[in-house]
Amino acid sequence: MTKTESETASGVKSVSQAINILNVVAQMDGPVSLKEIAARAGVAPSKAHRYLQSLCACGFLNQAAKSGAYDLGMETLRLGLAAINRVDIVNRAGEALAKLTDETAADSFLTVWADSGPTIVRFERSKRPTMAMLGAGVSIPILTSATGMVFLAFGHRDRIEDVVRRQTKDNFDAAMKEVSARVEDIRKAGYAYSVGLIMPGRQCIAAPVMSYDDKVISAVSLVSLDQDIINPDSEAVKAMLDFCRKYSVRKRGYAEETLIEKRIAV
Repeated sequence: MTKTESETASGVKSVSQAINILNVVAQMDGPVSLKEIAARAGVAPSKAHRYLQSLCACGFLNQAAKSGAYDLGMETLRLGLAAINRVDIVNRAGEALAKLTDETAADSFLTVWADSGPTIVRFERSKRPTMAMLGAGVSIPILTSATGMVFLAFGHRDRIEDVVRRQTKDNFDAAMKEVSARVEDIRKAGYAYSVGLIMPGRQCIAAPVMSYDDKVISAVSLVSLDQDIINPDSEAVKAMLDFCRKYSVRKRGYAEETLIEKRIAV
């Protein structure tokens, strides 16, 4: 290998290592220490420090003045937003929702998180509609719907709790305690269900379309008069989970799959 080829190979390896370290920080829920980054990236702390400082200089990471911990920077946000605009997972899933409705013979809708909570952005009615009152722009309650519970189980807890506090007021602690066991069950099952909570006689099932960080991007919900729709072995549950698996973002760089990745993510 010539000197030029060697320098090129070294440069490519350096880029790969920098991206690896950036991914480590991105996978965490908040600021992370140099020691933990080095351990997760599989490199010496001194080597990780050099990469971290370069990423900070480029704006892809920030370092807290007091703790010295590292977190994502504005340049990372800019790239993330650009990727979202180009990939547009929600639009792709929304365009495919009609097919899911045909397969399951159930009304279906897609929700995203907004300031008021889960909000419908796409609604598809089956040949025998059961939810005529719902449509795009309608907000769904968090604690009394399968859709809302999906966001509670798989979403960013701090954002969701702010809305729950507004909805429950002085009963927040009691309400969260009441649903805590159900949240764990939903995480294990990969989907949530409710019976007659939005409208009498209607069964609803919902599952998350997941991002690379194992958080919900949007929720897919099916509503039907069929009582068997909530059964874990029902064709509707299988079709919904397959749909969510297809439109979830594959998560890379983790040491092992999480439970929800095995059930939902590609």
